[in-house]
Amino acid sequence: MQKFRNWYAVLAIALWSVGGPLWAEPQSIKIGVVGPLSAKSSEDMGLSIVGGAKVFLSDINTTGGIMGRPIELVIRDDQAKPEVGVAIARELVEKEKVVAVVGFANTGVALPSAKVLQEARIPLIVSGATGATITRSFMPPAYPVSYVFRTSASDELQPVVILDDVIDRRKLGRIALLHDESPYGQFGRQSVLAELERRKLKPVTVASFKVGETDMRAPLQQVKESGADVIVMYCLGADAATLVKSAEKVNLKLPMVGPWTLSQKTFIDQAGKSAEGARTSVTFIESELSSIKSQFSLNYRKINKVSRIPSAVAAAQTYDALRLISLAIFQANSTEGPQIQAALEDMQYPTSSTVVSRYAKPFTKTDHEAVAGNMVIMGEIRNGQVAYAYKEDASNSAIMRTKAPAR
Repeated sequence: MQKFRNWYAVLAIALWSVGGPLWAEPQSIKIGVVGPLSAKSSEDMGLSIVGGAKVFLSDINTTGGIMGRPIELVIRDDQAKPEVGVAIARELVEKEKVVAVVGFANTGVALPSAKVLQEARIPLIVSGATGATITRSFMPPAYPVSYVFRTSASDELQPVVILDDVIDRRKLGRIALLHDESPYGQFGRQSVLAELERRKLKPVTVASFKVGETDMRAPLQQVKESGADVIVMYCLGADAATLVKSAEKVNLKLPMVGPWTLSQKTFIDQAGKSAEGARTSVTFIESELSSIKSQFSLNYRKINKVSRIPSAVAAAQTYDALRLISLAIFQANSTEGPQIQAALEDMQYPTSSTVVSRYAKPFTKTDHEAVAGNMVIMGEIRNGQVAYAYKEDASNSAIMRTKAPAR
């Protein structure tokens, strides 16, 4: 009997030395979550990226994780600074050994950070930043295989939806385009002008302003003199708030339309009554009536202890990005980057429990954008909240908008 006890002791020591004790917990699967948590200009997006990720974490680990292993989120603050984002991307790859990354709210941060992850062959799903160049920069022929995907609506899509609303539905043709001078604003300007050119139209005026500008009289005077009948703006929420408040002060009463940044808490709160009637292109509205979407909103508020999601769009898109990664890991039966990437490009199973869409074949080898134009709708600020701009969209809110498979 003593001999057997000694043999078991030797075996236990051997097992401990090569892989830990027999009763050790399964090793967690690490996924990086990155957003601007301390940058006033974009903290709505950063906080919501992390908040949406926490809802996912609760859901996935409650049901046993992936392949019997729990998920661990490695959360980092990129401070909306490109150099910080790059350093974080390197840390996630080299030190934390993450299997994938989601997040990034700013185009200027996402681009150089994505390059680090691309070269390390770690899949990234951008769930906030919308600059059209982000995914395009890493597709062939630049790289034979791209590891950069997106669940946010790119700035090639949002101007189309915005101008469909302005020109086709509201019959407003004299467009003034105002944008900030950040990479986001510059890319937005290019996309709006490209869509107008496709329609064989020109704006009556185009003006820019610095991020954080407090005096908007010059661009607004330019709008007044142009005879515009609508203002399309491309900027972050705080600057959009300054713009609409300034327009009210100079008695410039024109419809205001912009991208998803106008759906965020910063814009709505800072603009106050001046925000009423402004329209915004979004993939998700917090008041949506489908059971899954309502449950997501309720869970977000409960887990993050808030009464309202700062950026419901960023939160929902991040949740979906993590769901897609988890499904890819399950399909590949692997946590290796190349296998996850291949699974993302060829999803064999329909997605479930996602919020924005059901994502029938969200990605292919030639298309790394999960969101299509039919999945972007117009919201309108009413009584300090984002509501549906059109009754038909509200009536169809329980129907999941699904991207058709590529032909």
